[in-house]
Amino acid sequence: MLNLTDTGLVFLRELRGALRERSIVINVVLVPLFMYPVLLWLAYTGLSFVIGQTENFTARVMIAGDVDKGAALVREIEAADRMERVTAADLEAAGDAIRDGRLDLLVELVPRDRGNADDVEVRMTGDSSKDRSRIAMSRVEDVVNRHRTAYLERAGRERGLSGPAYQMIWIERENVSSSRDMGRFILGMAVPILVIIMLIVGGMYPALDATAGERERSTWETTLTAATDRVNVLAGKYLYVAALSTTAGMLNFLAMSLSMRTLMAPLLGDRIQDLSFTIPWSAVPLIFVVIVLLALFVSAFLMVVASFARTFKDAQSLAGPFVTVMILVPAVFMQFPGLELTTWLACVPIINVCLVFREAIGGVYHWPQIGLTLVMEGLYIWIILRIAAAITRYEDIMTGSYEGGLGGFLKHRLLRRNPSRGWQP
Repeated sequence: MLNLTDTGLVFLRELRGALRERSIVINVVLVPLFMYPVLLWLAYTGLSFVIGQTENFTARVMIAGDVDKGAALVREIEAADRMERVTAADLEAAGDAIRDGRLDLLVELVPRDRGNADDVEVRMTGDSSKDRSRIAMSRVEDVVNRHRTAYLERAGRERGLSGPAYQMIWIERENVSSSRDMGRFILGMAVPILVIIMLIVGGMYPALDATAGERERSTWETTLTAATDRVNVLAGKYLYVAALSTTAGMLNFLAMSLSMRTLMAPLLGDRIQDLSFTIPWSAVPLIFVVIVLLALFVSAFLMVVASFARTFKDAQSLAGPFVTVMILVPAVFMQFPGLELTTWLACVPIINVCLVFREAIGGVYHWPQIGLTLVMEGLYIWIILRIAAAITRYEDIMTGSYEGGLGGFLKHRLLRRNPSRGWQP
């Protein structure tokens, strides 16, 4: 039977011990507040620098074919910014130069109508696997489009036609999203996955230290001899790990929300002035709830996995693959901006919380799916805690003498299955 007083004493004992551990304080407090925002800022700054270096290079372009007939277009290409015309012995040599990176683009001018001096076909040859070649092709396309537009306007005037008379089809674009909506869209794409990563990182060390770490320090047996039920010890440790994980997640959420404009400034440049990075206050309670639920889920799972390790290093090896999956899967799903919280996705752990988080930042609330997400996440936590409670009944697992892992425990003990004798009552 769970004793709240004993559970609280174990919780306070673990918490006092954590405050004396420098590594726990760094992972739970300092890293969420400072390290990840600073690292992201450095990454965005470096990325913007690389992009700037790539976009500002001078493209090396060779022009071949009927240059005389397309003389006007050739002059415009030569006069374009960051464009240099080079020569090669022949077209075959130009192709080799493009593949070797010595030439960025080959432009061939092929005449189509001998009666019209401006009627030429432009053929561009480049290497799409190279950024320089792709950017050079884009620059030449812009020049060709401007040349074609000027030609049509000139031909229309010669025939007494205005622009609307020969344009026929017009394209107009209008973005109904406000600066606040666009800012929240960026926040919804970046903040949830970063908070989840930090939440997992913040809970991983305490979870492993409270189980395998204590066993390695030979204090686990002393803890088990305390005058209370093992369930109370487990509950106190679990609440301690969940509290630190929640703290790490909330601190990272606060840090990312306040610093997102500074983080994105190197990448967006002047466009940052058109965005407003604000999170609606109405979303904060729901965000807090999903962070707590995810912290409870991650903490329970990590503690169960670490229970089968004898040392802290073994626990890291056991938990590593699971942590990688818990980070990579939502990270991949969050790359799809159009992905919405459906009934099916509301049943998938971690992903459902990510989607609720993202939609809450954007001010979108699908309450039936949100309710299902909270219920399913609570169900998964209850199942893991039931497994953790069952583990406490086995002395060899608690003392570290059990040879198997989580899979073997579930298969041969929790489900009472013996491969040679089948199911047992």
